Amino acid sequence: MYLGDNNSYMIEEKAKVNKKHKPTQSVRIAEPELIGRSEGIRQIRSTIERVADSPIAVLISGESGTGKEVVAALIHQRSSRRDKPFIAINCAALPEDILENELFGHEQGAFTGATGRREGNLEMANGGTIFFDELGEMAPNSQAKLLRALETKSFRRLGGGQQEIRVDIRTLAATGKDVQNALKSGTFRQDLYYRLSAIEIHLPPLRERKEDISMLADNFLLTFCAVHQRPLMKLSPEALDALMWYEWPGNVRELRNVIERTIIMSSALTIAVDVLPERISGATRKPESIVIPLGTSLREVQWIIIQKTLALVRNNKSEAARMLGLSRKTLHKKLTLNKMVEDC
Repeated sequence: MYLGDNNSYMIEEKAKVNKKHKPTQSVRIAEPELIGRSEGIRQIRSTIERVADSPIAVLISGESGTGKEVVAALIHQRSSRRDKPFIAINCAALPEDILENELFGHEQGAFTGATGRREGNLEMANGGTIFFDELGEMAPNSQAKLLRALETKSFRRLGGGQQEIRVDIRTLAATGKDVQNALKSGTFRQDLYYRLSAIEIHLPPLRERKEDISMLADNFLLTFCAVHQRPLMKLSPEALDALMWYEWPGNVRELRNVIERTIIMSSALTIAVDVLPERISGATRKPESIVIPLGTSLREVQWIIIQKTLALVRNNKSEAARMLGLSRKTLHKKLTLNKMVEDC
């Protein structure tokens, strides 16, 4: 997970300690921020602003480490429910019987060891937001029970007889699976998918938004230098080049861990390329390509090409202008104009 505010980052990290053994968390978090200037991240920010204050369900998809929980936290923090609980449950970390107990809670005597009443996540999230991480890993039988609870806005505790508990919750979910393949294979129920995917947000992998790497790296340097009580460090041009040409299979999470490691391992304030892990320092430069979907406006196409070129030359505007066949003054005008459009 990555956050734009250092305090937010630390609060979230503490909440996520040992996620495998603490699959459920309720935490009041400072407002996070998506880091990046790429077109994909800008569009996601715009979508978050539009959906945040609506009760509509949102399904967030993307590879592991792309920041799905950051998006969920942002939606909650920008909503009218921001002062109510935000509860995240990792559906992949729990077997079916334990997951249902986490969701619905239980009454005393519901099963061996149930020595008292316990509220479930749905009840604890009442008035706030519940976030189902890795929803595609939930067993089909549990998916059916969850669907009923979401449709009726009520449920029964395990061992609770016929007593229905009504709740008012905002539902967010995330999956790292290919949704269409999961629907075809039956591992993701279609009716639950339709219930949770009124709005879909897809987070692109880091390899498809490399123009954000420098900004992310700077943010992590600032954060982890403070955490480890080190003077503020920076990347050498060669080290930044290596980060740019690496493919990042672990996405933003991998970049975060690499930056923290280099801060520990570097004895100099400027991080040299040989301090980076060998898999990154040995990354070979590959020709850059741009994929532009049909229907993209010419203004957007131009802006994407400018962004990619600036990322390629590490924001050297003179070099970018030369590669684009523009004068530096013309490039500056285009950058200024685009900022004005963004601010409108």
